[in-house]
Amino acid sequence: MASIIYTIILIISLLFLIRKKDDFESYFLLKIMGFFILGSFAFHFNQISLPLGFLVFLLFFRPKLNVDVKRKAAVYGVLAFMMVNWILPYAVNVWESRPIFIEHKFGSIYTMNFLDEYELVWQELKLENNDLRLEDFEVDYDRDGKITDLEWQLLGQNDKSYNHYQIRYESDKSRYRVTFSQLDTWLQYNRLIEAGHFFEILNVLDIKGITHSKGDFSSYGIKSTGERVNYGMENRTHFTVLNAEIQTLSDEQLPVEGYYISTFAMQKSGEERDKRGNIIQESFEGAKPSDYLFDVNFDGE
Repeated sequence: MASIIYTIILIISLLFLIRKKDDFESYFLLKIMGFFILGSFAFHFNQISLPLGFLVFLLFFRPKLNVDVKRKAAVYGVLAFMMVNWILPYAVNVWESRPIFIEHKFGSIYTMNFLDEYELVWQELKLENNDLRLEDFEVDYDRDGKITDLEWQLLGQNDKSYNHYQIRYESDKSRYRVTFSQLDTWLQYNRLIEAGHFFEILNVLDIKGITHSKGDFSSYGIKSTGERVNYGMENRTHFTVLNAEIQTLSDEQLPVEGYYISTFAMQKSGEERDKRGNIIQESFEGAKPSDYLFDVNFDGE
């Protein structure tokens, strides 16, 4: 698209400037084309584009014939530079980064099929890449299973860049909100789990049973970084998930390498009141944590 826009600006500029010739000059058309190209010449440094050609024109070029026309050609060239290197990329980024909304209403987390939720988002976004990776999954819910917050990130590799999707469910509006960005690097990409596989594992967990086993709290949460790690956290409850079966993992078996999903309750740890005794701020901390590890490599394997 950038080359098409540049060519259009070049042609229109030449058609306009060729009629403004004041002095006879051989190869006039080629010369004003050269000044246009010089004005549009870009120098790229650390992803920043600078109008080097126009600076060169201002410092070193002093035309003697058709001076005004050649100056205009250089100016039109730098305008083309600005359009192609600054304005167009910004406009494309704004357009691609606009929020995408997916109207959707679901019920209790206890009956949710997380894989279906992922596939819904995947289809609505019309994604062609089946090898999307997941990072920073989090869901919060109350004791009745009502979801109060749900979000995760998806990443897909596209040649030399990465497509990044930030997905969040807006409970008050019953819709997913998705924002897109394109990044040059994502250092932990190769350590992230394939998104579909993650949601398959999440479906194995008996969230209702896990929640009830933690006791009576006002809210609960499930989190996962999605990153393959060396896991060695002792003095807490941990399990392994393999072939849809859940087995207890003892501290003696640690450390292990794999992915894990953390489940926990949220208990109130403090509050702040105003002079009238009204609560203005509350703080919570995790309680009764239990981790579910999968795709595990035990030490020595």
